[in-house]
Amino acid sequence: MTAASRRHLARVKELPCGVCKAPGPSDAHHIRLGQGMAQRASDFLAIPLCRPCHQGDRGIHGDRSEWRMRKLDELDVLADTIEQLT
Repeated sequence: MTAASRRHLARVKELPCGVCKAPGPSDAHHIRLGQGMAQRASDFLAIPLCRPCHQGDRGIHGDRSEWRMRKLDELDVLADTIEQLT
């Protein structure tokens, strides 16, 4: 991991959750869209998620119902993350 990657992830983790807007600190979820399971996602494709929206039953690693209810996908949250960081 490079120094730039570490700085970027630290900034992402300071943001509120990209789904429910719960205040940070947040987990950094790495988007793996279009990648195989063995491939590592770039740290620059990380989005901020609170623990329930990340690893909870309704989160991205659960049944994703929270995401569907809010009509969001990972690219929507990535675009919002980039906007907040610039």
